[in-house]
Amino acid sequence: MDMMEVLRTKRTFRAFTQEPVPREVLQDILEAARLANCGANRQSLRFVVAEKTEDVAKLCELTKWAAAIPNGAGTPAPEQRPTLYIVVLQDTSVPGHSDIDVGIAVAGMTTAAWAHGVGSCIIGTLHRSKTAEFLGLPENLQVNTGIAFGYPAHKSTVVPLKDGQKNYWRDENGDYFVPKYELEEIVRYL
Repeated sequence: MDMMEVLRTKRTFRAFTQEPVPREVLQDILEAARLANCGANRQSLRFVVAEKTEDVAKLCELTKWAAAIPNGAGTPAPEQRPTLYIVVLQDTSVPGHSDIDVGIAVAGMTTAAWAHGVGSCIIGTLHRSKTAEFLGLPENLQVNTGIAFGYPAHKSTVVPLKDGQKNYWRDENGDYFVPKYELEEIVRYL
């Protein structure tokens, strides 16, 4: 896949097959995080990788899935949970830690995964204190976000945004449709 095709097709997935993510793909995901740009080259991010089924299940329990989809319909069933979960941490002992650095690293990680056909779901609404407790983190490591990874069990497609409807939806097959503005609606040239 060329880069624009990766970016066009990389979407959020919330149901996964139970095929494990191979170690070489995991290494590419982590390498993308390591190589990510960061302000002042601070390198304040740390990562915890969960691959064991029981650890991924516990992290999934500490996650609020797809708040924009009503009635918990975006929460994966146990047999569709991700097979890999990475928790992104910020080392607060490093001056100037930044959510921008997190965003850059997470974008790189999810893009590297998708280049291998591995889908992801960035988790912004996880129970941070319980996650930190589960992981046994020292005080200087702060939970920022989580990323669920696995091979997608559904499709996710970009569609034109109509009538201001920004919420995504699922069809009867469980496939997702994600409305996006057209380029001319969001860009102004001087």
